[in-house]
Amino acid sequence: MSIFKRLLTNKKGASKSIIKNSVIAGTIIFSGFGQDVMAKGKSYVAVEPLVCDLVKSIALPSDEVTCLVDRKQDVHDLKINPRQAKLLNSADKVFTLGREMTPSMRNWENKKNTVVVGVSAIDVDDHSDHGGHDDHSDHGGHDDHSKHSAKVDDHSDHGGHDDHSDHGGHDDHAEGAFEWAGKFQLSKGSYKWSFEKVDGEYADPAMKMVILKSNDIEGSEDLAKELLGSKDSISRKNDGTLIASNKAFVLNFDQKKESTVFNVDIKEDGQYIFFTEHMPFEFEATQHFFKDVSNSDVEPIAQVPDEGEGHHHHDHGGLDPHVWHDPHNIIKMGDLISKSLKKDISVFNRGDRKLINERFEKADSLLEDLDSWIVEQVSSIPEENRVIVSKHKAMEYYGDAFGFETISLLDFLGDSSSLRPDNISSTLKMLDEEKVQAIFPEQIPASKLLRNLSRQSSVPLASNQIFVDGLMMDGNTVSVAVHNTCTIVDSLGGSCDKESGSNLESEWYKLSD
Repeated sequence: MSIFKRLLTNKKGASKSIIKNSVIAGTIIFSGFGQDVMAKGKSYVAVEPLVCDLVKSIALPSDEVTCLVDRKQDVHDLKINPRQAKLLNSADKVFTLGREMTPSMRNWENKKNTVVVGVSAIDVDDHSDHGGHDDHSDHGGHDDHSKHSAKVDDHSDHGGHDDHSDHGGHDDHAEGAFEWAGKFQLSKGSYKWSFEKVDGEYADPAMKMVILKSNDIEGSEDLAKELLGSKDSISRKNDGTLIASNKAFVLNFDQKKESTVFNVDIKEDGQYIFFTEHMPFEFEATQHFFKDVSNSDVEPIAQVPDEGEGHHHHDHGGLDPHVWHDPHNIIKMGDLISKSLKKDISVFNRGDRKLINERFEKADSLLEDLDSWIVEQVSSIPEENRVIVSKHKAMEYYGDAFGFETISLLDFLGDSSSLRPDNISSTLKMLDEEKVQAIFPEQIPASKLLRNLSRQSSVPLASNQIFVDGLMMDGNTVSVAVHNTCTIVDSLGGSCDKESGSNLESEWYKLSD
């Protein structure tokens, strides 16, 4: 072989070797990059319990999902405490129903890491073209999610609302207002009511409290408001004693201590109602706020943020946020969540992106099954009985989706603290004309108002409450739909297949395994 040919051959071989080595190196780089992305989970915060359940069902198993709000807390009344603010600010993303459901989220909605998934972010399902669910024939396939389209906006282009100047304090309380009332069955003796710093701060430097010996929260509201609004109050500091009294206590928290504890002296056995300016849960860090002499937790037998100063909690001023009562809207929320989660995953990491798609597909399919199950249960109710009467306007999406007339009692009664005889009369007339079969309480025991209406109208109260503002204390997203449906169906003359509903609940639990 000539020298020229040998040189040419060697050059070609060298080029092939360089190309081959470059490809191998690139593969290693991208492979390592993908593995690094897969190994590093994200940290997400979901504000409302229902949103948290939905995010956990779709997010990667390696992701950490923190539920900001406890199920005991009414999100309408949420005041962001320092610990919660820290969680929100440090999360890779925050998922929330938005200010329509959780007003305190207004300070976070426009932040670049916040994803609103509630009524203002989705195209709410419209059943007007098919009169409920008469055309379920096309619900089988899940390859095309156009019917579940959601408006995805993770606010990445928004400017900041970086200042939280109005989330820390509670100076906006109306004179005489209370945020929480709890009724306790107490024996004569001594108890401890504690307030703790959360992340180094008290939720507020002081708070008013009224203690009344009474078994009727609603009947005691006016007196409690009067006492809380009065300037003639009693000041107490750490280790001070509180008793049932016709005066409000001003509780001053010791800034030098991690917790401020007050003695509650109960003079005789009975039921006592505590009215507080702020939610006692805002001051919980390591222990329950109310304990007996043996240091055991004392729980209220009734607590009514819904029946307290917040008679208007469900008057959302326009957009009704209770969209999840129609499973198709939950699918749209899930679609929005899955798209937002995939934005955090590298385009080279096809495995995790595919896994997000698969997890959403399973949730989508199960929610379609839930939708079909509800249709089947509702079909057992005589058509003339399909009227849902409850105190607040919160079941309209459910009614529109499944063919019910929904009636809010407050539309007839107005504010329940100012009932008039003509309001009661018009309500009783409506219940008779509509041939209403049941009134659905939103809490157990039912409020005095609903009990009185039931007695005067002879319309029975449903034996179970319906849960309108999110999840139950136990269970998941499907559980609350199954519970509400069986409560409604069984109360209106139908027959609910609880076993098949329980199977759907079990399948949903598997999503977050």
